Amino acid sequence: MLYQYHCACCNKVVDATEKECSRCGSHHIRSPYGHWIFGLLACLVVVVVFKAAHIYLKQEHVDTTPNQPTLLDVLNQDKKSSDTES
Repeated sequence: MLYQYHCACCNKVVDATEKECSRCGSHHIRSPYGHWIFGLLACLVVVVVFKAAHIYLKQEHVDTTPNQPTLLDVLNQDKKSSDTES
């Protein structure tokens, strides 16, 4: 069997129905699915944090970008206004 329960103390293979190890008497039985669950939850947390940071940075960029005219725009505007008045 690929997935087996193990005793946390002596690492002996035990049945899923056993509550304690027959070799050392330990009640700490490790599940074969613990690492998979931890890995999936860790990936989920990374994806959520990455997406939240992406949304925050995108929103921050839009809010803080001023729409100020450049020096060249101001000079060209002054030139256009003086041309139309003449």
